[in-house]
Amino acid sequence: MSDGLRILSIGAHPADIFDQSGGAMAHHTARGDWVGCVVLTHGARVHDKVISDDMFHAEEVPDGDTLKRMMAERSDVKAEEVKSACRALGVEDVWFMGADDAVLLPDRPIVRQLASLLRELKPDIILTHFPDEGGGTWNPHAVAGHIVMLAMGLAGSVDPGDRHPPHQVAQVFYWGCGAASLPRNVWDARGGYYNDVFID
Repeated sequence: MSDGLRILSIGAHPADIFDQSGGAMAHHTARGDWVGCVVLTHGARVHDKVISDDMFHAEEVPDGDTLKRMMAERSDVKAEEVKSACRALGVEDVWFMGADDAVLLPDRPIVRQLASLLRELKPDIILTHFPDEGGGTWNPHAVAGHIVMLAMGLAGSVDPGDRHPPHQVAQVFYWGCGAASLPRNVWDARGGYYNDVFID
């Protein structure tokens, strides 16, 4: 491991890590810090033009097997887009958890999978979604934030089948929710959180 910081950006969907932390990743790779990225879902339903946009204008959606095949193909395209964008920022290490983006849940398998990766990579800093975005109940970004927090807790202890020693992440920075100081929906009306660090 290098003497620099070890920074891990973790997003719910393929585009999230760039939308939310591309500047920070570029800054730290230029400094010589190690930067890695984790994408929790394949993103074919949410961030892919063919599936998420074009299907809205189709007369009908293809049958189940055809749609599954299309989604698998588009997931591969999304993964290649992520790898290419990461390379442009100087990031070589990217992991895909492969969760379906239909309904992202903080279930045991994905939490254990991410915790194991945290033990292996030993990041000093994690950049991820705010667990209370959109009220924290239904929003996939908020769910991703919860998955990360649960995985960080589990990474601090042992888990049968994982030979990596426990690891404690030193610091977490949550991404803003766009105009985070302005309520965007009924769940945000509670307020109480604001962006306090901006990276240009």
